Amino acid sequence: MGDQSIEVIIPVRDMADHLPRLLQPLLDQIVDGDRVTVVNDASTDETEAVARSLGAHVVTVTESRGPYFARQLAASNSTADVLLFVDGRCRPLPGLLDAHRQLQRQPGVALSCTNVRTLPGPTVAARLAARMQPFMLPRGGGAMKATIGMVPPQPDYYPTANLGIDRIAFAKVGGFRAMRGGGDTDICWRIQNQSLGTIAADTRVLMEWEPRATVGDLISQWKRYGHSNAYMRWVHRNATADHVEDAGRRYSPAEAWQTLRTELRRPPGELAATALVGIAFQYGYFSATLRRSKFEMPVSFDVVPDVGSTT
Repeated sequence: MGDQSIEVIIPVRDMADHLPRLLQPLLDQIVDGDRVTVVNDASTDETEAVARSLGAHVVTVTESRGPYFARQLAASNSTADVLLFVDGRCRPLPGLLDAHRQLQRQPGVALSCTNVRTLPGPTVAARLAARMQPFMLPRGGGAMKATIGMVPPQPDYYPTANLGIDRIAFAKVGGFRAMRGGGDTDICWRIQNQSLGTIAADTRVLMEWEPRATVGDLISQWKRYGHSNAYMRWVHRNATADHVEDAGRRYSPAEAWQTLRTELRRPPGELAATALVGIAFQYGYFSATLRRSKFEMPVSFDVVPDVGSTT
């Protein structure tokens, strides 16, 4: 099963308490040629020491430039066949790495993902997140669908909570770009739009995710998602030669009705959770749209950082 090497890349900042539940299940799955890399993003706690003590490869950035820069730094120095991006709240389950290996082995595949189940917790915010299951794959199969009304129409994507990328395809598009948000969606779209490969999904739950504990953090998270959505629409409309013609497109009545019907099929608890974060999402979206004049086209990262230590 180890014919394709995998480097798991995890950007973390002040998440020492999360690392044992994240790293040990990954380290139990690696084979010869694999590596688990923690990018310590200028943490002020024991993140670096804990990661090193558990056996992970550690790269420390002494001045934070955000999680996508941290991912780009590690990926740019990798020699693995597949780059697997996860985050500090992930809880890997047995079979995760082999699932990505099998998906990436399929002809024409450059992107891979598996189902991620959001765990319940003792707080209201955790229970709301578990009701929503934001990372679960569509019931009909495939990866996550591009936002309805996105112009031009875009392929499917998956977040960097559990996203495998063929390293050659990653390099050909220049990796992640310096963006206000949505860098995972952006790279999925660019790889597929440049015909470098498709996305393949394993519908088994092979990863769990620990949600944020407070309602304030949950609302802030979805506000950022709304902001990112507005920015991504702007970027990908303006990245095409015919964006002037497309810029006025909005939801069609059929698209809006289909979306509403899908939402109404959810259980009442999920609907309530969706309504709460939906308000936060829409606030982030519209507030970003009003400040659209400040948007800038994303550029490639300069990966010559102020790096502390590599072990």
